Amino acid sequence: VTQNLVKCQKKLFDLARGLERWHSGKGRGKKPTVKSVQKRVSDILSRQFMKELIQCKIEKDEKTKIPRLKYFVDHSAFHRLVNQRLGRTVLVTNHMQWTPYEVISAYRSLSTIEEVFKSMKNVNFLRWQPAYRPSTGSGRRWTDQKLKVHALYCALALLLASLARKVAIEAGVDVTLLGLLKELSEIREVAIIYPPGTLAHPRDHITLSRMSPLQKRLARALEIERILIQKG
Repeated sequence: VTQNLVKCQKKLFDLARGLERWHSGKGRGKKPTVKSVQKRVSDILSRQFMKELIQCKIEKDEKTKIPRLKYFVDHSAFHRLVNQRLGRTVLVTNHMQWTPYEVISAYRSLSTIEEVFKSMKNVNFLRWQPAYRPSTGSGRRWTDQKLKVHALYCALALLLASLARKVAIEAGVDVTLLGLLKELSEIREVAIIYPPGTLAHPRDHITLSRMSPLQKRLARALEIERILIQKG
């Protein structure tokens, strides 16, 4: 706001000085009128709050018929703006049964919802695309039923991934949803198969790939090794 005040006052000063040149007979270009000066002032004060903070007065000189511009900053309006409006957000809701705490919590959770939509647009994980409508002209044709099923398993994938992240955070591993999926995707099952006649390790088996410290913490939190043993 203060930066805009400085910029607007500079432009108003230049405008007022230009009008004074016309009064002294040194003006150039199209002769200014009250209407043209009013439009110019309105353009200058188009920045947020400026019309409230800067008061302008335009009067036409009876002798020269050239308008004059006077302006000043309304410091009382500035203090009211700082003390009553700046830094505050008005929340409007139709959930009249909610407490103020619940309204504020719901408002602050909007960022979580926005993050969900961002995740579903990710090109590597949880992506909604491709979804082929019948009118796309591509070689694939998806009926409305197929689209509904597609939406269902996309939502289920997001739900399961979010639950996995919840478990990880509760175990002390603070990681983003996409970061979690990236780390988990790098944990691989490895089949160890030995040549016939090998005596040291006679049994073939399945194990996990070598993991980073973060991946090991995630594997413990999500019990990946136990699931692998049960499956084996």
